[in-house]
Amino acid sequence: MKELYSVHSLVRGFTFEGTTYEEVKVTWFVAGRAAPLVPYEQAIQDYARLVAGERAYPQGFVDELFGRDEAEALKAYLGRRRELTTFVEPVELPVMANASGCRRLPRGRGADFLALHREKGYSLPFKVEGYFSVRLATPRVQGDDRQTEIAARAPRKASDK
Repeated sequence: MKELYSVHSLVRGFTFEGTTYEEVKVTWFVAGRAAPLVPYEQAIQDYARLVAGERAYPQGFVDELFGRDEAEALKAYLGRRRELTTFVEPVELPVMANASGCRRLPRGRGADFLALHREKGYSLPFKVEGYFSVRLATPRVQGDDRQTEIAARAPRKASDK
């Protein structure tokens, strides 16, 4: 059976809605895949027992995963960015029947999507988007130049004692 992969990046200095965060996790996914890389019957646990409406969520999850070549191409593409550290991990198949993809995750309240495929110079032959949430991220201290200065106190006068 063909393997599927998940890809995520840790982004240092991520800015969202005017706040810069120390590090934010972005989960990348394939957008608009026309056909699954692995037949759903093999990729989803108990697929035959699911009714049509129950199949939509795990099918969406499987469609968002990457093949090995896609995952490696995405990691190489993102590797040009010094602020990113990207990880590729195999996904154990079959996935649970209640699995759900990133597209079903909510927007707002510090969470949103990145349309990587819309950026200038995008060169991958498949569409990639990312999902992130800053809800648990640590805001970066603004204006911190990472230097500490200790001001010397003026010596006490004898009359102040």
